[in-house]
Amino acid sequence: MYSVLIIDDEELIGDGVKAKLERAGLPVVGKINVAYGGLQGLKAAEEIKPHIIITDMRMPEVDGIQLIRQLSQQLPLTKFIMLSGHDDYSYVREAFKYGVLDYLLKPASSAELAGQVQAAIAAIEADSRQALALERNQQDKQTLLAARLNLLLNAAAEKDERLLQPPSLVTDTHDLPDMLESWHMLECFFVHPSFAVGLFSMGEAAFSTRELARTDACLNQSIRASGYTAQLQTLAFHDTQGKVYAVFNLAETLPLDAFNALLRETIEQLSLDSSDKPVVSVSKIGGLKDLPQLYRQAQLAMSYRILREPDTVLYLNEPPKRQEEWLPARKDIDELRQSVETLQLERIHLWIDRWLPDSLVERISLEQLEAVFDLLMTGIHRHFNSRLIFEENEQAQAFASFHTLHDLRQYLKGYVYTAKQLVSESTNLEGVVIGDAISYVRQHFYREIQLAEVANRVSMNYSYFSKLFKERMGLTFTAYLTKIRMEEAQKLLKDPALRIHEISEKVGYSNPYHFSRAFKNHCGISPKEFRNTMQ
Repeated sequence: MYSVLIIDDEELIGDGVKAKLERAGLPVVGKINVAYGGLQGLKAAEEIKPHIIITDMRMPEVDGIQLIRQLSQQLPLTKFIMLSGHDDYSYVREAFKYGVLDYLLKPASSAELAGQVQAAIAAIEADSRQALALERNQQDKQTLLAARLNLLLNAAAEKDERLLQPPSLVTDTHDLPDMLESWHMLECFFVHPSFAVGLFSMGEAAFSTRELARTDACLNQSIRASGYTAQLQTLAFHDTQGKVYAVFNLAETLPLDAFNALLRETIEQLSLDSSDKPVVSVSKIGGLKDLPQLYRQAQLAMSYRILREPDTVLYLNEPPKRQEEWLPARKDIDELRQSVETLQLERIHLWIDRWLPDSLVERISLEQLEAVFDLLMTGIHRHFNSRLIFEENEQAQAFASFHTLHDLRQYLKGYVYTAKQLVSESTNLEGVVIGDAISYVRQHFYREIQLAEVANRVSMNYSYFSKLFKERMGLTFTAYLTKIRMEEAQKLLKDPALRIHEISEKVGYSNPYHFSRAFKNHCGISPKEFRNTMQ
């Protein structure tokens, strides 16, 4: 429903216009308000924010021209209709400069008023459709630009240096149409000379549309609130890994302190509805041609997050220099190895606390920190081989996910505890595993069956299962399978109605010759000779 505000300094005329509109019975018109005089009209318009304003031109204190001039800025979507006398044409011409839709000569009839209101509604709906089309066009443009941006940001992996240059710097272009078009789109979209790239981390899954939309909305909200809309452009997008990035296009007049404050405000807004602590890592400032390098700088800055917490805006500062004297000595490594081999949790925990304290943040390099992490993890993997439930690729993924040294210490202690629990339960677990394996073999010996199938069935590493099976059963898996098959074959050979080739198939041999050879190797006589002894 559309709302209408009538403004006239004469109550009788204002109420009369309202009555005429009501008699017209326009179904799409809702509440009709009347304000008496320009000052009351300004106040009412600010409160009601009507879709349509019908105003008299000549009024004391604030006339129609002044009212329209002020309200057209405050209510850009509102349509204005003038009520004018025969001698008001100079006012009419002036009013059209401020976007007045049309005017009516007093006294306007009910039909005339209805016609003008319907025309105003049609104009409002046309504006709405146009705005929606423009918004969709802008969204489509940004979506296409984001896709093109990924092509450029990952161009560093190519050996052709032309991929890293904007069109104005490339001379040989016959085989690079897509790349050049991408650069051209960027040059047209961004208007400022300076660029930075930010990587946002909020803990959600890759390619999260919610995370991308929230980042874009909070960035734009912070820019509008700070008053820097003319000095900063942004483009939020997913990279090929599904992470949320933003390209910042900065005017030379934008203070870096203001840029930093804007980023912190954005992170604060993102944290309001996030269970994880949002963080943004920011590259150095560069030009358009530096975007691929700035993209990698943002990634590098994020990798130092564990050494920069609790800060939420991480810049690519000079990393701490490597301190050789800090690295664990041989005796310290031997101490860890002995503790791991005996799974002495208290000694391992003390070692972790001694070599990964919070005080390391200011004096350790990321490479040193990862080396200590790998030292402990590799020691556990090496000692327990494949008996642990952790996969090797989890190791690298885990390190990249830690946000604080406290998180890292807790993970390592939990990892060691889990390892000890696994070892403590291994005896019973291995007995159950072998029991399940034997049961599976006895149920499926009549068909082709391999060690890998059974190991997978009991969820155990192939090599370790093979070793464990022989330790527990005193036979290799193949020897045990043959034993079960031969025992069953001996039972079946007692039935004279069954032919030997039939028995061969029933115990898992499609070739009777292979069955006979296996039977003789196991029993010392052929199947036929065994049957004769039964007679």
